[in-house]
This record gives sequence, C-alpha cells and structure tokens, in this order.
Amino acid sequence: SHNALKYFLIFLQTLSAQEDIIKWVRDHRVHHKFTDTNADPHNSKRGFFFSHVGWLLIKKHPDVKKFGSKVDMSDSEHDPALLFHRKIYMAAAIFLAFIAPIFGSMWLWDEDFYASMNINIARYVWGLHVNWAINSFAHMHGTRPYDKNNSSTDSYLFGFLAFGEGMAQLSSRVSLGLQNWRV
Repeated sequence: SHNALKYFLIFLQTLSAQEDIIKWVRDHRVHHKFTDTNADPHNSKRGFFFSHVGWLLIKKHPDVKKFGSKVDMSDSEHDPALLFHRKIYMAAAIFLAFIAPIFGSMWLWDEDFYASMNINIARYVWGLHVNWAINSFAHMHGTRPYDKNNSSTDSYLFGFLAFGEGMAQLSSRVSLGLQNWRV
C-alpha cells in the first residue's frame, strides 16, 4: 500500500542519518530550483570542496534562506508522518544508524565492539561521500542530456554508487530496452 511504502522510505531516510526529511526535501528542492546560483545550498560554481562538503561547514549564503523560504513545502510540512519524523528524528537516527548496527552485529555474529564500531563508521562515512559526490564530482564529470547550461550531469559511475542518483539518461535507456522485450 501507499502508506507501507511511505513508512519504509521514512525508515530508510532515518537510517541514512542525513537530516530529517522535511529539511532534506527543502534543501533538495532549493538545490534543483536554483542550481549553480548563490541560492543553491551546494553551489558547484563555488568549487569542488564547497560543493562536496564545504557547504556543511560554513554558514549558508543568505540567498539559500531567502529563496528557500519561497519554495513550496506545504506537502511535507502538513504531512503528519513527516511531522512525527521531525520530532523523533535525532533519537531515531542515532539508534538506527549507529546503535542498532553496532550492537546488532555484536549480537548476531559475535563481532568485536571496536571492529563493529569502526566498520559502521566507515559505512556511514562512505555513504555520506557517495551522496556528496552527486553534488561535487557529478557536476564536473558526465553527460548533460537536458540543459547544456546547467552543470548537473548523468554519470554511470556515480549512478551505480548512489543506487541510481544521477542516472536519468541510463534509466531512460533501460526502460526503453525493457519495453522492447514486451511480448
């Protein structure tokens, strides 16, 4: 059902520990609406380091807040499940992304605490960098199938690493290929 999928996706977002959904959606919408401008939270024109991780280390450009406040968020901000998620996000993310995997591996296959903690930290850091690579590397390498003036690209490598993010052109080709197999 629609709600089962919705709750599963909320669970996965929490597991990723990359911000509550409402905040993440707002930043994502602002990024796509104002790509490569000062209103883009991770503006690739500010350099590779900034678009990869620097945007998290400094205060946001005033345009991010100014234009971000104009982005329609009514669908997310009025959704009871997302409002609940926002309330419990920090505790749920700490539990799901860190405590459960560490102690789960210790309990399920008798893993050493430090080994379990280190591999979980490595998993988390790897996931962050793959996600951030869509903002940095994927604005420098790949094809521009839609708008040649926009620095966003499609990349098979980053699409594979990020489970499909940045692969619009490839997914279109796969869909067309699958349509040809229909009987």
